[in-house]
Amino acid sequence: MFQDLRFGVRMLLKHKGLTAVAVLTLALGIGATTALFSVIYGVLISPYPYARSHEIWTPGLVSVNAKETMRPYPLAAYQEMAKLPAFAEVMATSPETVLLTGEHAPENFGGIRVSSNAFQFLGVPPLVGRTIQPSDIRANGEPELVTVLSFQRWQKLFNGDPNAVGKTLRLNNEVYTIIGVMPPRFGWWTPIGVWLPMGTVARDAQMVFPIVRLKPGVTTTTAEGQLHALHQELAQDRAAGIPKEEYTTKLTNYLDITQASGQMERSLQLLFGAVGLLLLIACANVANLQLAKATARAREMCIRLALGARRVQLVRQLLTESVLLSLLGGALGLLFAYWITHLTATLMPVRLVPNEARIEVNRHVLFFCLGISTLTGILFGLMPALQSSRQNLVESLKDEGRASTTAKGGKLRASLVIVEVALAVVLLLSASLTVRSFIALQKIELGFQQPEQLMGVGLLLPPQRYATWEQRNRFSQNLLERVRNLHGVEAATMGSGGLPFGGPESGYTIDGQASAETGRIQLNTVGADYLRTLGIPLRQGRMLTEQEVANADPVAVINEAAAQLWPSGESPLGRRIQLHELSNPRRADILTPPAASPYVTVVGVIGNTRSDNLRDSAKPAVFVPYTKLAPTARTLAFRAQQDPRQLLNALREQVGQLDSEQPLFNPLTFEEVLGSWTEQPRFVMALFSLFAALGLGLALAGVYSVLSYLVSLRTRELGVRIALGAQPGDILRLIFRTGGKLVAVGMVIGVLASLAAARLVGSELNLFQVTDTDPLSFVGVAVLLSVVAATACFIPARRATKVDPLEALRHD
Repeated sequence: MFQDLRFGVRMLLKHKGLTAVAVLTLALGIGATTALFSVIYGVLISPYPYARSHEIWTPGLVSVNAKETMRPYPLAAYQEMAKLPAFAEVMATSPETVLLTGEHAPENFGGIRVSSNAFQFLGVPPLVGRTIQPSDIRANGEPELVTVLSFQRWQKLFNGDPNAVGKTLRLNNEVYTIIGVMPPRFGWWTPIGVWLPMGTVARDAQMVFPIVRLKPGVTTTTAEGQLHALHQELAQDRAAGIPKEEYTTKLTNYLDITQASGQMERSLQLLFGAVGLLLLIACANVANLQLAKATARAREMCIRLALGARRVQLVRQLLTESVLLSLLGGALGLLFAYWITHLTATLMPVRLVPNEARIEVNRHVLFFCLGISTLTGILFGLMPALQSSRQNLVESLKDEGRASTTAKGGKLRASLVIVEVALAVVLLLSASLTVRSFIALQKIELGFQQPEQLMGVGLLLPPQRYATWEQRNRFSQNLLERVRNLHGVEAATMGSGGLPFGGPESGYTIDGQASAETGRIQLNTVGADYLRTLGIPLRQGRMLTEQEVANADPVAVINEAAAQLWPSGESPLGRRIQLHELSNPRRADILTPPAASPYVTVVGVIGNTRSDNLRDSAKPAVFVPYTKLAPTARTLAFRAQQDPRQLLNALREQVGQLDSEQPLFNPLTFEEVLGSWTEQPRFVMALFSLFAALGLGLALAGVYSVLSYLVSLRTRELGVRIALGAQPGDILRLIFRTGGKLVAVGMVIGVLASLAAARLVGSELNLFQVTDTDPLSFVGVAVLLSVVAATACFIPARRATKVDPLEALRHD
């Protein structure tokens, strides 16, 4: 083996040019594959730092109306669940938002309550101090006022000072003592917040999310049976929310409910398939180079065989050279992998990646790179090695043997080029479909104007200071008046929900329409300037007036989709709708005016807007005065004359003058919100396009190398043709015809393979307004490949026309 390695190194150094080209080609293929594996490992295989994360299960329900992999339970139900004999450990989480005041600037962030055994369950030690323990729960079931900081919160508030432990924070107007800081990768339900102990006595409407570990030897089927029996007992309690219809109880492994599961998981799997095709193209390219080198070494192999070398020794020697070459490519590919891993992490939508995940080139990725490099060396080296060991000694040692060897190798090299072109076509068509889909998303009609000049700002009012419906509305009205008077603000409105993104739903009934069931409609609360702020057209009737909003009058406007709820030709204006949420809100933090009525009268119809995402058409929506409901969380939206972010400091000042302890929450321009909807398709488009471009380059490099080698082999023939009167155009056509056949066959095979690949890409990526047989994509790829292939053919063809007949005839 040492002798083979030493000789392999000598041979690679002897053919420095060929070695450099092969190493660079392999570096691109192996580097891209390694980078994608680092993403998949960090996001899908090992996204969490928690102890035995593959043994964590989440309870859920599956019914005809719901498919819950993780569901909330009342605190008492969680405590009963912890007693089930199938479970070894059960912990609970209850997310909330806390208000930081005191010596720090007012700020809202996540304050995640966890059961006293949570940190032991998760198994991640603190970076500084200690974690929440059972001793942090008092004898009466109330939690101690202690908190554990996330790493980012520690850096932001204390600049990483280890003496922060023991200091205090004022959270929700109570003083909490800091007992510990978690490491950077720990991000249970929040990467930037704090963790608080959960008491054993239920607070008002407290719901918790449990996770469990099974006892050794207990199957999920057994555990699901015990949990199902508990669900049947809980069905008597309305607060448990157990569905009335038939359902099944389901335990889901925690690794299967990451934020990346679903569409992003499918996207990563497809991208890994794409990068696998890129690696195959690289292997075919290097195999071509190895075949060319093997042809040149045919006489050497024959002499070795004649001197008694066994065929297996030759194969082993040539495979050793190939693996050495591949390992060099893998080493260089690691540098490329670092770059593309960083690029991928930058492009990936943050909201679709678990906050604990780390996308990096770690030891697992290094082992993968070593393994894939070795396998790649065997893959592209095996065919040339086997061919080199099957030499006809008599023929190969003759002068004419070179021609026969060349003929045999030429067919194989041509086949490899066809494979490269076909794989490149598959990559290019897949990339083209994602590009076309992304462009269609960018051109979608939003229903509102100039999103870059619109901004939405959250306001989370502390229920202790704003305990009544009047207090919450008074604050909102005063702030809205101040914002309208700010220099640079064109219009402003107040409401809840996303304005217009998302928002709660309400049961409804239309007066005069007999309905056995109550329907659901999106309910938005808005101000009188809602249409002017967002630039939404009024279709019929009128908009709400300032007086109607101030008095919380029972009036409403609806969108065009909601207008379709009335029979065709019947006007909704003047009709009444019963909105159940107006008199009986499902959330306890929403307050209503005295003697609230669920009825509103429709006074106008407005244009549709995209509300949940860009792909779906507008849902029926009704818009009522924001004063009719007073939740703790509201949204202020305003239109600025220029960049709305420049007005944030002025807005904070106005809020501070009304309430010095009231922060702004998550200010975002509407353009940023829309951008978050297109992050995932942009990510897929960018990587597919990158891999397709690399695949195209490698495939056309293969065409160029084969034609160049062919020209060098046919130098004597070309010289004879020119000497007999062949014109440069004749030589050009000859070489172009040879290269064109390879490309054409590869394109036909690639298009046929792309039909299946495009169907897979279309179904898995949910392409928008693009079919898997999109003619523009197929034509575009054909034109692009033809132009690039013609360029690859032109250089060796032009060199063929420059052959000097006298030199050519002396060549052999």
